Amino acid sequence: MLKDLLRTDFNNARKSGDIDKRTAIEAVLAAILLKEKSQKGKTLTDEEVMDCITKELKVQREIFEMYADRDTQKAEQTAKKIKILKSYLPKQLSDEEVLSIIKELDVYPDASGKTKGMIIKNLMPKIKGRYDNAKASKMVDEYLSNK
Repeated sequence: MLKDLLRTDFNNARKSGDIDKRTAIEAVLAAILLKEKSQKGKTLTDEEVMDCITKELKVQREIFEMYADRDTQKAEQTAKKIKILKSYLPKQLSDEEVLSIIKELDVYPDASGKTKGMIIKNLMPKIKGRYDNAKASKMVDEYLSNK
């Protein structure tokens, strides 16, 4: 299980003194614990654990953007955490791969808002954890506007 791997890597990072890895994984483990408590102790599936990793990755990206111009040392630390967190996610899809999935899902003749909703509804389960949802939504918008 992914959660067990995270715990093992966290303990190894703690023992070896790898602060960046320890803090990156620590935040994810805290989110996992919080989610398990809110679900009355139910153990999370690997997919739910990936959701926690994805959310923490999003937070770290926002922190990176915030410090990119001001504090290069903090930005470098955050970049290391992002790299560590990405290593626990499945292989990420490229823009071209996502665009081909969008084209495959577009069976509608018009380019209405309803069309966008239907495409996104079918797209999200296919790219979950492998591509940024916000980027995918923008890509669907661009595809429909150029249709």
